[in-house]
Amino acid sequence: MKRPEKIQARIEPRYEPLLHPKPYKVLYGGRGGGKSWTVARILLGLAYARSLRILCCRETQESIAESVKKLLDDEIARLGLGWFYRSTRTAIYGLNGTEIIFAGLRYNYESIK
Repeated sequence: MKRPEKIQARIEPRYEPLLHPKPYKVLYGGRGGGKSWTVARILLGLAYARSLRILCCRETQESIAESVKKLLDDEIARLGLGWFYRSTRTAIYGLNGTEIIFAGLRYNYESIK
């Protein structure tokens, strides 16, 4: 299968500043605003375009299956990128060398580099 040039994924105009290089980006808003899905879509698109190492953190990481990994897996399927990304129990890997890993911060923040 030939690799498509671009991923066809739309984001709302209010989230377009996330596409511009800045050292810090903060999203505000309540539940159900689409922030998590939008960030997942952007990260997967960036990691498709070039090899990245992405660390997804939460304060507590009780179950990786119930966290952002499930959201990323669902978005990979929705975007039709299952051929490009390989999802294991603990990480997601792209054909271009991209790694997306997950960690909880509360008990092991000093070990994350």
